[in-house]
Amino acid sequence: MIVRCFEGRSMPEVMERVRQELGDDAVILHTQQRRSWWAWLRRLPTVRVWAALSTTAGKERWVTETAANCRGAWPCAPTRKETAANYKGAQPCAPTQSLPLTEAAGRMERQLQLLTALLWQREGALANMGALSALWQCGVDLETLQALGMDTVPPEGVDLHQWLHDVLRVRLKATDGIAPTTKVAVLVGPTGVGKTTTVAKIAANEWIRRHRRVALVTVDVFRIGAVQQLETYARLMGLPFFVATMPEEAERCVQQAQRVADLVLVDTIGRSPKHDEQLSALWDLVAAMNPDEVHLTLPANGNPADLKLAAERFSLFCPTHLIITKLDEATQPGVMVNISHRLNLPIAYLTVGQSVPDDLEIPTPDRLAFWVLSPLRSGCSSAEVKGDA
Repeated sequence: MIVRCFEGRSMPEVMERVRQELGDDAVILHTQQRRSWWAWLRRLPTVRVWAALSTTAGKERWVTETAANCRGAWPCAPTRKETAANYKGAQPCAPTQSLPLTEAAGRMERQLQLLTALLWQREGALANMGALSALWQCGVDLETLQALGMDTVPPEGVDLHQWLHDVLRVRLKATDGIAPTTKVAVLVGPTGVGKTTTVAKIAANEWIRRHRRVALVTVDVFRIGAVQQLETYARLMGLPFFVATMPEEAERCVQQAQRVADLVLVDTIGRSPKHDEQLSALWDLVAAMNPDEVHLTLPANGNPADLKLAAERFSLFCPTHLIITKLDEATQPGVMVNISHRLNLPIAYLTVGQSVPDDLEIPTPDRLAFWVLSPLRSGCSSAEVKGDA
C-alpha cells in the first residue's frame, strides 16, 4: 500500500492532487486543518490529507516498515515520502466494487492496520489488530482505543467478541438514571437530539418506577411546537407544567415546581455548539435554576467530528451525566464510548426509539457493551466478528 501526505491551501485543491497522483481508487485515511491566523498570514498550507492506495505486492512488509519508521515521528514526515516513492511503479488493485467480498474485506482490514500503525505510531498495535479493527468498525476512535488499553492481546482460544465485551464492561460507566435524591435535573444539548421526548420518557419512568411526583419545566420557547409538545405529555401524565423565557422566570418556575413535586425535569432549547452567544444565554438560564444534575444529551447516530465538538463546547454547562439518544438509528454506536471517555462522564439513559415511555433504557455496563458491539452481530461475517484474518 502506498501512503502519501498532501498539503494545500484548501480541501478541493488537495483532493484534486490526491486524485491526479493516486487516482480514483485512493482511500482518504486522515485529514487535518490548521485554524490559526499565523498560518494564514504566512500563507502556510492549511489543509493536510493522508491518502493511501493498495498495491498487489509487498503490502505486509511495507506496513511493518512504515510502522517502525513512524515510532517517535509525526505521521507522514518527509522520510515517509521516500518510502512511498519506492512503490511508484506498483500497479493499483482493481476497484473494490469488482473484488469478491472476502478479498474486499481483506483489503479494508489491511487499510485499517496501516492507518492504526501510522496514526497511533505504535508497532505493537499490529499484534492486536483483530480487536482494534472490530472496535474501530463499531465507532470507537483511536484516542479511546488507547485509553481502553487495547495493547493487551486476547488469550489464545478466547472468543474475541466475548473478550471485547468484558473489556468494555469494565471500562464503561453507567448510573441508575437520575439519583433518588436529585431535586432538579436539566437536559442540554444541540438541536434535534430528542431532548423533549427524552424528558417525557424520564418523567414517565420516574413516576412509574420510583413513584416520584414529577413536574416539567421548559425554556424552549423558540422552536415551533416545542411548548405544546411537552405540555401535551404533561397533560397526558397529569404532571404540573411550567414555561420560562428569562433567567428570573426560570428560577421562579423551578421554585414553584418544587412545592408540588419531588423532581423537576427541565427541557432546554437546542443550541449549535458553534454559537458562543447562544450557549452563553442558555447558560444563564440553566445557572438560574441551580440544577443538581445536568444531562448532556447527544445522538448516537451523529457525525463523530460534530459529536466531539458538541462534547467540548457543552462542557461549559459542567454536565454530570450523559444521555445517548437515537441508538436504534446508529450504525456505529461505539461513538458513545468516545464521548464518555472524553468527558469522563457516566451514561444515565439510552433512548432506542420514539415511543413514550417504552423506548428508554437505564443502562448497565453489560448493556452498554452489548450496544457498542451490536454492529459485529448484525452486519458482519463470522470471520470479522471473531477477528479472523
